[in-house]
Amino acid sequence: MEMIRNVKNLFQFGSSRFDGPVLYGVFLLFGMGIVIMYSASVIPAEREFSDPNYYLNKQLLWGFVGIFSFLVFSQIPYQFLVKWSFLFSVISLLLLISVFIPGLGKSVGTSYGRSFNRWIQIGGIQIQPSEFSKISILLFSSYFFYNFDFKKVKWDRKKIVSIGLIFATLVLIVIEPAFGTTIELLLVLFFFVLLAGFPMKRLFILGASILPLLIVLVTQVGYRKKRLEIWLDPYKFRFDEGHQLVTSFRAFFDGGSFGRPVGSGYAHRYLAYSHTDFVMASFVEDFGFLGFLIFLLVVLFLFVRIYFLLQRLKDKLGFFLGAGILILFGFQTILNLFVVTGIVPVTGISLPFLSYGGSSLITIFILFGILANITSKENLVL
Repeated sequence: MEMIRNVKNLFQFGSSRFDGPVLYGVFLLFGMGIVIMYSASVIPAEREFSDPNYYLNKQLLWGFVGIFSFLVFSQIPYQFLVKWSFLFSVISLLLLISVFIPGLGKSVGTSYGRSFNRWIQIGGIQIQPSEFSKISILLFSSYFFYNFDFKKVKWDRKKIVSIGLIFATLVLIVIEPAFGTTIELLLVLFFFVLLAGFPMKRLFILGASILPLLIVLVTQVGYRKKRLEIWLDPYKFRFDEGHQLVTSFRAFFDGGSFGRPVGSGYAHRYLAYSHTDFVMASFVEDFGFLGFLIFLLVVLFLFVRIYFLLQRLKDKLGFFLGAGILILFGFQTILNLFVVTGIVPVTGISLPFLSYGGSSLITIFILFGILANITSKENLVL
């Protein structure tokens, strides 16, 4: 009975300063990520660096930085972060510009003849500014739309500069290019506009007017057009660009109900980005449908738990910011799963807490640190 009472108390809202179930869910996902990322990265690390632990060691280091960042941001009042969000956004904009500066930005060529400018190289450290821009955009846009009244719109210099800053950030992310990140941020902005009271009919018309531009960006830009062709018939390109998606399908098939011996599958040897964007394919190959189901249940639990926490917030600003973080986390997870299962065309989007990559891991830890502060006991109606 005492154990049942303790479990019941754990799930009560406000039983501790920071919500225990959310913290356990976050660190469970990170732990799952370390296990599967290591399994998926051993062969690539041995092949590229002659060190099977290369990616594991780097991910553990970034995980330490991420956890430290989580603890720091969970202690900083989100009102303070929002207050300084304009400065953070300007810094983010400068970092996005710096990826195009020779000697500082790192350009990577592709088989489609297109260069990707997504990273900054400083010594031995490589960062991806578009990931960190998610934090500044969420902070700045949540405050902007929280104060925005569509019924009494007064376009002053401050509002024009704010919209210009958000627009410039999105444009720079598009031309890197990081189309998946752009779609993520557009969805969050759409949600903020909806929360701020913009008429649904006008919002639908606005969205419909933007749709042709998105179609052009997808169908007329070289590498995206090629990805669309591969998505429509991956087996036609199975010996070149379509090999990644076809191998992902095979990983889901080979995993069966309970998976294969860890690290022994075909995808671990031949799937490109098996430890980054396509880490879920490696996960299912190792742990099968059962492992995939457990992952989905943990993510769904986190989503529902955070949703109910946000419903109890005293502050509208905190609700805006927290809801933005939840939407970003949920959509990024869903988009990655849709990519590896072939529901949508391939786009470079990481799986939160599971994919290899320092910038994405640290960013998601910071966002959840901010969320922990927003949903702390003193901010809830109990």
